[in-house]
Amino acid sequence: MSAPAGAAALALMTLAMTVGAASAQALPKLTECQRPARTGEEIYSLRNVSAATACPVVRALAKWEYHPISNTRKLYACVGPGHHTPRLVRRRFDGWALSIHDGFVMSRGRSSFKVTGTDFPLNCS
Repeated sequence: MSAPAGAAALALMTLAMTVGAASAQALPKLTECQRPARTGEEIYSLRNVSAATACPVVRALAKWEYHPISNTRKLYACVGPGHHTPRLVRRRFDGWALSIHDGFVMSRGRSSFKVTGTDFPLNCS
């Protein structure tokens, strides 16, 4: 391999590693809250709150939403064309404000986190 070709290959490998590292950093760290893990109750984008504080409220929300009866309609409605867009009906849960901003967000003061999971907390598919 010639020197210019080798330098070009090295530059391409460096670029690929840099792009790969940047995209890996962009992925949010998911924390599984449900024990044992079954359907998944996950939190991410934690700000000024620990998983030890956020997970119990997420588990309580899941229990309230689905057990012993479904309270889904009390939490959100599916609106818009095809009813695929969630709109919150309930704005607070267990002292936390609920909102939808690039995901389902729970916040209290300066603390916030996002919640996701399998068909939880919102499912308008």
